[in-house]
Amino acid sequence: MAQSPPSSSCQHTLLAQSPVGHVSACSDCGVVHLSLDCVTVRLELSAFVALTEMLSQAHKRLNCTQTPAAPTLLEPTHAVHRATRPHKLEVS
Repeated sequence: MAQSPPSSSCQHTLLAQSPVGHVSACSDCGVVHLSLDCVTVRLELSAFVALTEMLSQAHKRLNCTQTPAAPTLLEPTHAVHRATRPHKLEVS
């Protein structure tokens, strides 16, 4: 992927955010920035679209495999989620 260097006129526009991170874009350099906790991935628009399609497909497949009796695969277990949801520490 050919990267365009960020210019001094880069203006990031926030597109979406959640407790997991945020997505912003720069119309000057044409890059989408996907920021998750302490990691930022710079993607060309076509790569970002391909990533969202792949994640959407994975999400749909996870939802299809869910049954009411089975534990959900979508429960937050990643450290990013733990940081946003405090847990009680049980001491015995």
